[in-house]
This record gives sequence, structure tokens and C-alpha cells, in this order.
Amino acid sequence: MEDTRPVPLIVDLDGTLIRTDMMWESMARRLRRNPLALFQILFWWTRGRAYLKQQLAARVQVDSATLSYNEKFLAWLRTEQAAGRKIILATASDVKMAKPIADHVGLFDEVMASNGQINLRSENKLKALTEKFGPRGFDYAGNSTADYAVWRGSRQAVVVNASPRVLREAAQCTTVGPVFCDGFCATAVARSVATELLWRSGYLLALIAGLLLASAFPNFNLAGFAWIAPALLLFAARGQTGADAFRVGYVGGLVFWLASLAWLLKIPVTGYPILGWVALAAYLALFTGAWLWLVSGFKFQTSSWAGRLLWALGGAAAWVALEMLRARLFGGFPWNFLGGSQFKLVPLLQIAAIMGVYGVSFLVAWFALALFAAVAMILRHPTRRHIWQAEIVLPLVATVAGFAGGIFALPRERPTEKVLRVTLIQPSVPQSLIWSSSADEQRFQELLQRSQLALTNPTDLLVWPESAVPGLDAATYRSVVQFAQSNRVWILFNGDDVKVSPTATNWFNSALLMNPDGQLADIYHKRQLVIFGEYVPLTRWLPFLKWLTPIEGGWTPGDRPGRFEMTRRGEPPREPRMEFTNAAPAADSQLPPVSFAPLICFEDVFAGTVRAATEDDTDFLIDLTNDGWFGDSAAQWQHTAAAVFRAIENGRPLVRCANNGVTGWIDAHGRLREIFTDATGNVHGAGALTVEIPLRPASEKPGPTFYRRHGDWFGGACAGITILWLGRRLLRPARRREA
Repeated sequence: MEDTRPVPLIVDLDGTLIRTDMMWESMARRLRRNPLALFQILFWWTRGRAYLKQQLAARVQVDSATLSYNEKFLAWLRTEQAAGRKIILATASDVKMAKPIADHVGLFDEVMASNGQINLRSENKLKALTEKFGPRGFDYAGNSTADYAVWRGSRQAVVVNASPRVLREAAQCTTVGPVFCDGFCATAVARSVATELLWRSGYLLALIAGLLLASAFPNFNLAGFAWIAPALLLFAARGQTGADAFRVGYVGGLVFWLASLAWLLKIPVTGYPILGWVALAAYLALFTGAWLWLVSGFKFQTSSWAGRLLWALGGAAAWVALEMLRARLFGGFPWNFLGGSQFKLVPLLQIAAIMGVYGVSFLVAWFALALFAAVAMILRHPTRRHIWQAEIVLPLVATVAGFAGGIFALPRERPTEKVLRVTLIQPSVPQSLIWSSSADEQRFQELLQRSQLALTNPTDLLVWPESAVPGLDAATYRSVVQFAQSNRVWILFNGDDVKVSPTATNWFNSALLMNPDGQLADIYHKRQLVIFGEYVPLTRWLPFLKWLTPIEGGWTPGDRPGRFEMTRRGEPPREPRMEFTNAAPAADSQLPPVSFAPLICFEDVFAGTVRAATEDDTDFLIDLTNDGWFGDSAAQWQHTAAAVFRAIENGRPLVRCANNGVTGWIDAHGRLREIFTDATGNVHGAGALTVEIPLRPASEKPGPTFYRRHGDWFGGACAGITILWLGRRLLRPARRREA
């Protein structure tokens, strides 16, 4: 007797039963929970799609009720089931993904799926179905090009949610049965994944916030974006749990640091720059994530204006506290503080003389939080047109008052009878050439020639930047001595110093001051070393860290601030000596001595280091730096932006002599007075700049600023507030559990 029962109906899952793809949906959810899982996913993928799907299924649970089903197709399946037809779900998704969906739909007699070893797709699916039901012993419902092979072995093709091209190809493979292609959308999977990964997660807004914040800093200098980027981060985390808010903040921070520190990729070393760039950005993003977790952890008070005000003030204090922590943890990285983005708004910056850069960071963060509150109130009460004004008025008044006060604080220009003429040499030597010992003699001679040409104008002090002088051997040192004697000029330059003891040999990155007699007047050992650039941390316990950096050995930090003193007229020349650690005293002079504090490399971004080096009789600060590691990039201007605040905080001019920019000087109020540019207007070119630094008599010297007297009192207060807020944030869940 002929079997009249209908052949089994095999139904595909991804794109057919549901309008999306479970592998991509699971991947989106995995990345939403942990963006760094991208590297894990890529590793799984190298072992095949079946293994990837198995690993995703083991870690991600997708609520079957939230998926988008093809309802017309589902209705037809129910009809077929009622007619007694056997319906089987056969999918390339992992079995752990497929079974919950089959249970939710309640139509399937059996589930066939990938199992970690075999990816049940295309030819693999046809082989399994043919072995089970025989050649053309089944009908198959599918939707994509991957289903062509299965259709060729099936009795009939049911085409669901497919393009016209797939429908035509299906007709070439076998007989076409029912078609359910109404509402087909080629981008359905991409839209679903993007919605989950970018929109529901808040990552899209976080990404935009990170890019906007990066554009507030050099070289874009769109400072206004710094006032809104934190608000965008808050909107991205709105409605998220604490852990999700942290992830949103982490993504925003990661994008910001990857964009703003992209100049690290210009270091002329293979491999290490990419590793350092990613690792540093991944570390720094933790601070943004922590801030958003803390600030979003307190329910936004819509009913109380006072509650919203305290929330905004507390959030601004938390931002400052985390900047304080970042400036100190693991040696510190006080780079691109929020307030630093405003380095061109000189009147507003004058509050740094009281609060440091943290005062500007606080003001910008407070305004952003108030802006978030204002927009949130508009969204909640769209009919109340002026409701936003109460939220924004106080930070706006504070900003305007700070700006106006800064205008009055800026002194009027008045000529100074006494000045110090300082000639700054910018050799613009590529870092790869600095590392090439074969080029040492040539670049040193070019430095001397450029300096000789620059000394056609009267000069009191000649300055060479960090790394300008090659290895300071006896021959090189004698050349420097002869140059100082022949030109009767003081020279400030950078070199190495060494101290040998029975137990250790210590090398120092040093600033050396030579008087016109060719004697070494003083020496300063750099105190703030560059992590992974001048030393490798924790090598005693974690020796493998040496493999993460190209440097060999390490430098020793200095143990005291530097204080150099120079005069205008020296004693008769003496026999030159090369005694670095026992420098000869400066020569006597008929003119009062000039006192200045030397800094090296990026020490001028550390507020505490510069404050410790500044004394009441300090006439100016001077930094010898080499940002040539990073080519012609934003690094030079970001570095300069931080230096602006050191001048204001300590009330002293700051002179910068750089290898390839930015060379010039900043006055005591943070105004960029003179900046070197070459004939083409490029700050990174080679040349020389002579500047006149005003010298005030002792009776006219300004007293120490409030910041120099009291240090980071404001940042410390913000840290204290944040610790209390953090305690409340951590104790609240415990109280809920007790209740």
C-alpha cells in the first residue's frame, strides 16, 4: 500500500523561522556585556564556526520571546502540524541555541543543530538530512544562498524571507512550494545586531562621546565638545544597570584614549607602539568606566532640584578625584585632563592659580552634568518650556564669573627693564636618527652650527633640548666646553650622568648647566621617569614585562628638585673639568643672579613635581623635552596644553625647548607668548628662537600663588567627597539585602 503521509518538513532557523541570526545575536550580546571579548571571539573563530557557536551558546542566553519571528510562516507551520505533518528544526546554530527556541515555538518534533564539531550548514546539512530521510525525502524551508545545496536534494523548496534572486535560484534547484517573502529586508540581521550591540547597549552614544571628547584636545581644539561629552556618556548609560553603565563608560573612555593617543603609533619601533597604544588606552578607560558607574548608580532625582544639584556637584567631584588618582597611580599619567582641553581660554584658566587644573576640570564636568539634567527634565516635562533653566543656571553663572574674574586677574602689559635673553634650539632630529650611533657626529656638528648662527644676536642662555647631544663622552663634553668658552655663553643641555657605588651603578637622565668658563655649574637628575620608556615596573616579580618594551636596562630617578642659578658675567676661564655629580659653583657677577627650575621630558605635566621645584626666588621654569618619538603629531600640542597650567599654578613663566616642537615660552598667566615656527609656519621644523624672559626685582616678584602654597587642596577635597559617595554607593546594596 502506498504511503500517503506527507514528507517531513525541515525548517531552517536563522533568517527563516526568525528574521535574525543566532550566531550574530549571541555575538552582539557577548560584546555588549564585555567589549574586550572581541579578541576571545576571534580566537574561537579560528577553530571553526561550529566551535565559535558552541562557545557563544555556553556563555550567552537569548530570551526566545524577544526574537523577531516570521508570523505568517509560523501560522502556516501550525496548519501543517495540525494536518499531521512531521516538522523538524534543522539549523547551523548550536543545539544549545536552537532547543530553547524550539521549546518556545512548540511546533517541532525534533531538533537537528551544530554540535561544536560539525557546522550543520549547506552540504553538511544536506548530508545529514539525506541519511535520515533519503534522497528528496523531505521538503526544506530556507532563505539564503547557503540553502541552495539543501534545496537541490529536497523534494520541494519553501522560500521564506528571501530576496528575488534567491527565489529564482531556488526554482533552479527544485520545485518551489509556498513562498513567504513579504516584508523581506536584506539588512534585517545587521539592523538587529546593530540595535543590540550599539543602541540598546548605549555603545553608539558612548562612541560618539569619546570621539567628541578627543576632538576637544589638540590637534582639533574643539574645546566646546568637552562641555557636552560627559553628558552624552550619561545619556548612553541611562536606564542601565551598574555593570552595564561601567561598560558604557569603558567603551567611551577606550574610544577617547585610542583617538587622542593615536600619536603613539608613530614611535619608530615595530610592534611595540600598537601594543602600548592598546594597553594604555585599555587601562585609562577604566577611570571613565568607574566614573560612569559611580555617577549613574544614584537614582536621578527628578522631583528635587536640590537633589539634582548635589548629584551634579558630586559627579564633578568624582571626575576630579579620578583624575587625581590617574595622576598618581603606577607613577601617574596626568595627560589630557578634562580641564586641559580649555588651555586657550586664558581668562577662565586663572582659577588654576587657586585650584590647579582640577578646578577647570570640575567646572567643565559640573556644566556637563547640569546639561544632562536640563535635557532630562525637558524630556520628562516637554510642555514646561523653561524648566531647563533652573538646572543650568548655577554652573553657567560660575563659568561666567570665573571667566570675568580671570579677565580682571590678568595684568596689563607693561615693559620690563630687565630681561633674560634665552636662545632655544630646535634641531628637529627624527627619533630613528637619534637611535643611530653612526649619525651622532653629524647631528652634533649640525647642532653646534645651528647654535653658532643663532648666537649672532646677544644671548644670556643657550638651551638645547632633550636628546640633542649624543652620548656625552669625553670628546663631546670637550666640544661643549669649547663652545661655551668661545661664545662666552651659559649652556643648558641634556645628557647622562652616572654614579658608581660598590653595590650599584645608577644612570640618570640629567639637565646640565655650563657657565661661560666651560665649567659645569650644576646638574639636575630627572625625577619623573617614563614607564616602559625609561624603566620597567615590577621586573623583580614579573620579569616577563621586559619583553613588552624595546628599552634595555633602566634609569634611576633623581631624589630632589632642581634649582639652577646663573649670572651674566663669569670668572676667567679655568681648565675644564668633567665632574657631573660634584659641579662647580656658578661664577660671581656684578648683576643679581637669575634662578630657574629645570624640568626634563614630560615632567611639566606633573603638577606636584613642578610645584616642588618652584621656590619664592624662582624667576622661571624651563623644560627640555623630546616629543620627536611621536613624529609630527598632536602629542606636542597636548604636552604644551598641560604645561600652560603649570605656569599658572605656580605664577612663573615656563620656557620649553623641544626637539621638534613646541618650543617657546608661556607667561605666568598661561598665555603662549612666543612659539617657534620655521619659514613654512611649521612648529615641528628645525631652527632657533630667541626670547626675552622678564626678570622682576625681588621687591616686585609676585608672591606664591594660593595653589603653590597649598597644593592640590581642591582635588583632595573632591577625593574626600568621592570616597564618601563611594561608601554610600557600596553600602546601599547591602542595606537592600538586609531589608
